[in-house]
Amino acid sequence: MERKTGYGQYCPLAMTAEILCNRWTVLIIRELLEGSTGFNEIQRGVPLISRTLLSTRIKELETAGLITRSTKPDSIKANYQLTAAGEALGPAVFSLADWGQRWIDVEPSIDTVDTDFLMWDIRRNVCFLESFPDRFVVQFHFSDAPAKKDFHWLVFQNSEVDLCYRDPGFDIDVEIEVGMKTMVKVWMGWMDYNTALTSGALTLLGPKKFTQSAREWLGLSSFSNIKKHPIEARVLRTLSPNTPN
Repeated sequence: MERKTGYGQYCPLAMTAEILCNRWTVLIIRELLEGSTGFNEIQRGVPLISRTLLSTRIKELETAGLITRSTKPDSIKANYQLTAAGEALGPAVFSLADWGQRWIDVEPSIDTVDTDFLMWDIRRNVCFLESFPDRFVVQFHFSDAPAKKDFHWLVFQNSEVDLCYRDPGFDIDVEIEVGMKTMVKVWMGWMDYNTALTSGALTLLGPKKFTQSAREWLGLSSFSNIKKHPIEARVLRTLSPNTPN
């Protein structure tokens, strides 16, 4: 892969960093690992990236041999898939996410929550229940989100889940009222779901058969079972007997 600049090292870590350490690149790979294949799907997982820059990063990954592009005979839209080399990055990418879940402080991480990504992450982790009607609609209202970012809808239908940023016009089965930071904390396992409910930080409105099973169909982040290390372990270095104070 041709580059204007580089580390000038044959070290495998340096060579890897030249490919992966550009802004957004690892997140694009994460989206592909999570099953996104289309350009628009990938962007929904990294909504703050411009379409121009996303196109550039995808081309860089193609040139590096990490993804391939294909089109169906009856469509001009490209589909992207990881190559064997790209798939092999899975353990490394999720190991980095594991590290972040364990070691990075919560509050700085959620100072600027992007609700579009939060909802995209929720959308790919929710579960269908047999008790759902043919079309099941959940409205999320983030009480402290900016205008035009405060409402989102999930539409469960035909074994698929669609995320809507505008009111789809269907009857609402369950309404969820919650602050952005609270939803992130619950979603990531940093706040107990039942604690959020009993405290009123999270409110669900709708038939009991749906609200009482919400913990089951709403699910949690795939990293929620990884517990964050106590603050003391994250900010204090361990002193050995020979380490001067």
